[in-house]
Amino acid sequence: MEMTGIGVAVFLVLLFAPGVSGVLKSIAFRIRAAGKAELVRAERETRGGRRAGERGRRG
Repeated sequence: MEMTGIGVAVFLVLLFAPGVSGVLKSIAFRIRAAGKAELVRAERETRGGRRAGERGRRG
């Protein structure tokens, strides 16, 4: 049975699909996290920093 170029390409795509999927999910997670962080920073800037009586992470 001969493997054509298309057959080899399909085989390689199926072989590396799980790894590529994991990388794409990781990239998407980082993009979402960066977007959320930017929204939090923008909200903090519009509020003028911490308000009186607002507690930080340490408490």
